[in-house]
Amino acid sequence: MKAGNKLARADNRGFTLLEVLIALAIVAMSVGALLGTVTSSASNVIYLKEKTLAEWVALNRLTEVRIDQNMPAKGARTGNTVMGGQRWEWKEEVVELPIKGMFRVEVRAHPTGELVDDKRAVDKPQEQKLSPSTSAGSAKDSIAWTTSVVGVVGSARSDIRDAVAYPFEGIPQAPPNPGGNPGGNPGNTPAPPMSAPSN
Repeated sequence: MKAGNKLARADNRGFTLLEVLIALAIVAMSVGALLGTVTSSASNVIYLKEKTLAEWVALNRLTEVRIDQNMPAKGARTGNTVMGGQRWEWKEEVVELPIKGMFRVEVRAHPTGELVDDKRAVDKPQEQKLSPSTSAGSAKDSIAWTTSVVGVVGSARSDIRDAVAYPFEGIPQAPPNPGGNPGGNPGNTPAPPMSAPSN
């Protein structure tokens, strides 16, 4: 009878307070690690989005400098533009290279945190706004920028400003057909019409 009571008491025995606390500690650490992973992934996605947009802003500015008919002025300039629903600040620094007529252009960009509506009419071009010239800043300032792109601009430029492509809108037009060749290919020159032999 006593042995049966001992077995019955052993079967009814639950978890001790220490066991419950250890189990809760393990669950808390697991949930904390999981939340840390999710937060890190979300932060990485936001960072990569900002890095990509900042690089596009800097590349756009570098392209504007390259296609401008005037040579870039040496020194540092800042400006701003809108992309991806927010305002971006950029800083360009132009340095003359040892080769005459060649300039090194470095453009840095970062978001200002200001959200804006960037919807605009398709036919209205939007160029990046130039702010008054400022000093280039220290090496510590360059760390705060999200991205930096570097390009070289030369003084050999063409004055030809003809369109190099057809417009994307409107009625599609046939490309010019030089020399009357079908398709504009030099290898497809049609044979002259044959005349009937004379008697």
